[in-house]
Amino acid sequence: MPWKAFEFRGDKVWVRVLATGKPIVRRGLVELRYKKGATKSYRTPRENIEDLPSPTEDESAIISDQEWGGGKASTPANKIREQPKVAADADTIIIHTDGACSGNPGPAGLGVHIVRPDSITEISEFIGDATNNVAELKAILRALEAITDEEKERRIHLYTDSGWSLGVLIGGWKAKKNVALIEKIKTKLPELPNIELLKVKGHAGLEGNEEADALATKAVRIEDSSIKQRPRRR
Repeated sequence: MPWKAFEFRGDKVWVRVLATGKPIVRRGLVELRYKKGATKSYRTPRENIEDLPSPTEDESAIISDQEWGGGKASTPANKIREQPKVAADADTIIIHTDGACSGNPGPAGLGVHIVRPDSITEISEFIGDATNNVAELKAILRALEAITDEEKERRIHLYTDSGWSLGVLIGGWKAKKNVALIEKIKTKLPELPNIELLKVKGHAGLEGNEEADALATKAVRIEDSSIKQRPRRR
């Protein structure tokens, strides 16, 4: 099946389409790739895909698989992982982050869910008008900022469902937007020598990710922010 350019959360992506140029939808999801010629695919709900506002002739074209090319995968397999290299133990800090946006751009919020051995911290923050990518990145930044000096040497597993964020932070992708925000996160990462950034499937009922999503969505809905901490029940 061929490919066609669309807009996804403020960025141009390539979506698997029918010969007519209409996106192929399976179980409510479409297949997309971030770069022409890439081999790594992602899936997102159909409503997240929009027509490009002013497409060029190349962007309006429908590209066959033969024309697509066999370039290297857009994300090095050894960079973006779903499973940590070192399994979590009783002292590992587990973090899930998510961003939400009503419109793109539009009112946006972030959610951070941090599970420490003895406590759970929930950050729900309204960030004003922003794109979804900015919300996802700021959620990761807030999570890093929530780590205390005493915790910096601890093992930390940070999960996000944003493949784009992982791509620009650790996957070697070159970002055209949000460069200053990305560099700010990259500057903080070396302060945490035992952190792993990991990919989690979004909207799949997974513990941690669902909580982060709810926190981000709440921030957008009420246009307000909160930080709550409670003891962790074992």
